[in-house]
Amino acid sequence: MIHSPLSGLVVVLTMSLLPSTLSPAKPWQEWAVGYNAEQLNCARFLEIGESKILTEAGGRIRNQTSSRRGFWQFRAAPSNDDVALEGWLDTLVLTRRSPEATISPDTDGLLGGRYRGTLSRTGNYTSSVRPFVPDEVAEIAEMAGALDDFFPPIPNRALKAGEEWTDSLGLTVRRLPDSALSGVPLLRFALESRRESRAAPTLADTLPLKLRQKTEEQGEFVWHPSLGLLRRDRRIVVETSVPPSRSVRQAVRSKVEQRISVVRDLTRMSPAARQTAAPDRTAGRPDSGVPGSTRSEPGCRP
Repeated sequence: MIHSPLSGLVVVLTMSLLPSTLSPAKPWQEWAVGYNAEQLNCARFLEIGESKILTEAGGRIRNQTSSRRGFWQFRAAPSNDDVALEGWLDTLVLTRRSPEATISPDTDGLLGGRYRGTLSRTGNYTSSVRPFVPDEVAEIAEMAGALDDFFPPIPNRALKAGEEWTDSLGLTVRRLPDSALSGVPLLRFALESRRESRAAPTLADTLPLKLRQKTEEQGEFVWHPSLGLLRRDRRIVVETSVPPSRSVRQAVRSKVEQRISVVRDLTRMSPAARQTAAPDRTAGRPDSGVPGSTRSEPGCRP
């Protein structure tokens, strides 16, 4: 995934429509957070990112950059204890730049294509349907699994400010001091993750490719008590070393640095959400300069 600096939309959009009926947050107060269908039905998010890509093979070094910007729309419904989720892209702009050329593929073949799956209360997404991704898009970005880690994982228990939670896979979530606007508490969390891989599947060989890959992520996300996820910022570094083998003639090293931001568009919420948020129809309006047409979906436009 890949991203670019945020537009003026981001400056106001997470603050402009927040309800003012809740009590101010207290430093010692615990808040249980979790995903549910009411939060995500008809939710719309802007995803923006940038990547720096460095590769080295045979003594030659190559530098590239990539960018991605798109609006996601979701439908959601309860499914036992989980959320049945359907997502699609309204707009998508991809660009890859190298010393030789700049490539911006036509993304129309992916727009509107459905991603379907279930999202657990703690943010574990299980995919059941992925859309067709045109070859020219797949060459620039891995879009088939775009929702696999879109939603930040959250602890399975309430945290006090300053408290942290760690799982067995190297993920740590720490609750930061809360912020507030007009008496509405906004819960803030820091996320850190480290993991390593020693092999990866390949399409050209039945045997997995031997490698050493280290992935480190740091980020933060903001949670509204009734609307759920408002914003997520990620900084990801992936370093990979591939030794020579029958499928790789020369040793290859790469380093990818990514910055990704996901921001909720509060100008388009479900009727239920509007009952708890005072609408400001001028704040957080999507940037008209984003290429691509917005696809209107029945039941999701207030």
